[in-house]
Amino acid sequence: MSDPYVSGIRVLSGLLFLGMVGAAWVTEPAAGGVIVAVGLLAAGAALATVARLPQRLAVRRCTGLVAATASVTVTACYRGPVSDVTGWWWVLETLALLALLVPTVRRTKGRGRAIVFASVQVTAIAVLPMRIGPYLDPPADPAETGVLCLICSLLAAGAAASGCYLRGLDSTRRRALAAQRRAQRLEVARDLHDFASHDVMGVVVLVQAARFLAREDPARAVELLPRIEEAGMQALAAMDRTVWTLNGDGDGEGDGGSGEGGGGRERALAAEAGEPGAVPAPPPGSPPGPDRPGGPRHRRRDLSELPELVARFTRTGTVLARLDVTAGALDELPGEISATGYRIVVESLTNVRRHAPAAAAVDIAARRVPYGDGVALRLTVTDSDGAGTAARTSPLPEREWSGGGLAGLADRTEALGGSLAAGPHGTAGWQVAATLPLPCGALSTAGRLGRTDLARHTAHEEAVT
Repeated sequence: MSDPYVSGIRVLSGLLFLGMVGAAWVTEPAAGGVIVAVGLLAAGAALATVARLPQRLAVRRCTGLVAATASVTVTACYRGPVSDVTGWWWVLETLALLALLVPTVRRTKGRGRAIVFASVQVTAIAVLPMRIGPYLDPPADPAETGVLCLICSLLAAGAAASGCYLRGLDSTRRRALAAQRRAQRLEVARDLHDFASHDVMGVVVLVQAARFLAREDPARAVELLPRIEEAGMQALAAMDRTVWTLNGDGDGEGDGGSGEGGGGRERALAAEAGEPGAVPAPPPGSPPGPDRPGGPRHRRRDLSELPELVARFTRTGTVLARLDVTAGALDELPGEISATGYRIVVESLTNVRRHAPAAAAVDIAARRVPYGDGVALRLTVTDSDGAGTAARTSPLPEREWSGGGLAGLADRTEALGGSLAAGPHGTAGWQVAATLPLPCGALSTAGRLGRTDLARHTAHEEAVT
């Protein structure tokens, strides 16, 4: 509830309470000071709860208990007299206690504390008729008083049930929000692992190559600096995109769309100063930002970027990458399939940089193959170790949390009905193979498979040895 509404409710509640104070001043001689005081206390506590007063929630939760305790005390001690005005204050007190019972059950922390608080309030409501019946003139029949107590008990039970229902809804909502926040954190972690670490690994590999060349050929080491800068800018763009996925509006950036991440994420206010959601103007000469062409938000992060990814891998690293795509293999792919396939290729290339930096080349192939009653997209990433040995060692230091990328992608692939396998290939190579089933509406006919011309994209650049 926004502040203007809260302010209006507080003003209205204050006016109602002032009206009750005026009525109490007028009716006090006939109703009795004790009856008027406890009625005002219960009504004031109910109005304060509606108006969200006091500000401290822990104090606000106790207002119902205080009013109920005062009511039970007055009922136990009151001995008359009873008049028509006393009856009106009795009705007001009953309604106020019923109104206080609902938020007490709903918002009191701890099940045991909530039961204790609610029990006191239910008792106060149930015994209220005993304050009136025995002291009427003539006194009411005990059976009638008992019936009134039963009715009040049923009303209190209904109020408590309403509070329990709302408490259950609040608990369900909290669990859903916690699950959503966890899903968001996992999605951000996947983005950082799948994309940012890929580009950072390129920087690390180039820096290692430069350190090696600096001792033997400083001129060639200097030539690597532009490539290191490019790889670093790609890493910054990947992290920038992850931040914008959290803070920006993320239009069109969903797993079900053309790229990964962003689907259903909670959005935060963008800038700390200025209008909410405003984006500060970039300084002159700054690199492409998220909202500018070439910025991270404009990158689709799907298989349509596969040629660019392969070319960038060769350009910013020391291993030659070759792309082999059959004609039509990447046409009209569903967004989830395309985004998952792109992540698989990125993770595989990152592992090549980490575990096979001496590989002679890495081959990326994409084609459509028969799969069950339909067709699937088959992706393979295969590296051949130029060292001629079967051992796959890494010159990079071991990371405590590394090694979970392919496992997570395998789960995602299985969720799409496909499969992902990784293992040795040939004498000293390694291959990652993924099969992603395609829906019938996005497929070419099976008769075209194996008869299309190969569209080979090769990104050549001299590898640093």
